Amino acid sequence: MSVDLLHQLKAYIKTPSFWNGSLAGIKQFSLSELDLSHFNNNFDHTEFPEIPANTILGKRAEHYFEYCIQQCSNYELIASNIQINVARITKGELDFIIKEICTGKILHVELVNKFYCYDPNSTEKSEHLNLTESLELSKYVGPNKRDNFVFKFDRLVNHQLPLLFQPATLETLSDLNLNIDTIEQRVCFLAHIYIPRELWQQDFNYINKRCIAGYYMNFHAFAKANTTNQYYLPEKRLWIGNCHILTDSYSYEEVVYKIEESLQRGFAPMVWMQLETKQFESFFVIA
Repeated sequence: MSVDLLHQLKAYIKTPSFWNGSLAGIKQFSLSELDLSHFNNNFDHTEFPEIPANTILGKRAEHYFEYCIQQCSNYELIASNIQINVARITKGELDFIIKEICTGKILHVELVNKFYCYDPNSTEKSEHLNLTESLELSKYVGPNKRDNFVFKFDRLVNHQLPLLFQPATLETLSDLNLNIDTIEQRVCFLAHIYIPRELWQQDFNYINKRCIAGYYMNFHAFAKANTTNQYYLPEKRLWIGNCHILTDSYSYEEVVYKIEESLQRGFAPMVWMQLETKQFESFFVIA
């Protein structure tokens, strides 16, 4: 297993769930439920399927999750990435079906891995969350402002989870000899949250506070924050991993140019800043 892949996998396993327990009746499946205690010291001696470098972040997370299920001692992988087709048209996909070994319980798990910035000004109403939950949780928005938590949550409830009970799904799963009525559904909704620096001491309702991974600022604020620190711009495939030194590093003047160029293309970059103490800070610069 390559050093980069090993680094990302170890960081992935520690990724916290966006919420604890249940939200609007949707139960979490936390990565902490996987018993990898027998495996933790042997990562570097274990083979891992090659992931193409251009694999998008969501699919990369699916590879990591499947690998963890295969390696853990308390769950067994039954099926993954099950396409549901009607008249040759894809209606959707079930991410994972797994079995808890000690109880025989079958779970359908939908996997989500998101990076969100907390925008105090964002509001959106959910079909399934109550008004207070909607007002708070709609503030979690993608760095590029193309998606938000409420939209994703409603899609999970309206489309992805009900897909299990469609006639076409029953036909697709017939070879697995499963009783659909006994399958329990979970969402493994993993998240990295970035907040405004001035809200660092604020209490955030409804989320697992362990998700807070860093802060964000707009470009104008960053352009005024001249420092002598070293900066790194990780590719998106590295976002899941912890901050570390990369091959290409930038001075403040160099990174300002790179960030402005990225924002002009419509992409808010993640930045790793190495302080004089050799510690890192992780943040986004947004438009």
